[in-house]
Amino acid sequence: MHMPWRDVSLGEGPSFSTSVTVREAAELAGLADGQAVLEIGSAFGYSAVVMALAGGQVTAIDPHSGIPGSLETMTANVAAYDVADRVAILCETSFSAMPRLAAGEAGFGLIFVDGDHQADSVRHDVGWALRLLVPGGVLACHDYGEDCCCPGVRQALDELFPEGGEMTDSLFVVRR
Repeated sequence: MHMPWRDVSLGEGPSFSTSVTVREAAELAGLADGQAVLEIGSAFGYSAVVMALAGGQVTAIDPHSGIPGSLETMTANVAAYDVADRVAILCETSFSAMPRLAAGEAGFGLIFVDGDHQADSVRHDVGWALRLLVPGGVLACHDYGEDCCCPGVRQALDELFPEGGEMTDSLFVVRR
């Protein structure tokens, strides 16, 4: 399976370049409602805005170094959709941010992992995510089964969750 990037609009406001499908966005919105949300990997901010519009309070971690202009575009998108008060953008890696959040005793009801897709990075992000999830929280990981560009996601998740997870397109969900 290949998850192509395409432009998506949320109605009144700019369009986003994303590989998150409409079904995945709907699932994330439902999971985010009323939750403290941690997002690992934001790109242009589509999923962060979707989750914030659904009632989530989103902390979005992304170093914004892999896609030129992504930080400026995400910041503009968050403002355009009037969710700046619901999205905190942390421009850093998950390797620095997640341990710091854990040391501050942060807790999240939903953690969405869509960052570095190398198996070691996915293992790192999911390991810290499990520490940061509150009881009854949900872990969602994007690009499971995306064999073209992201085989490390499936490799890491199959090792960590041999029992599998719930699937919506390429969104792998585990409830704790």
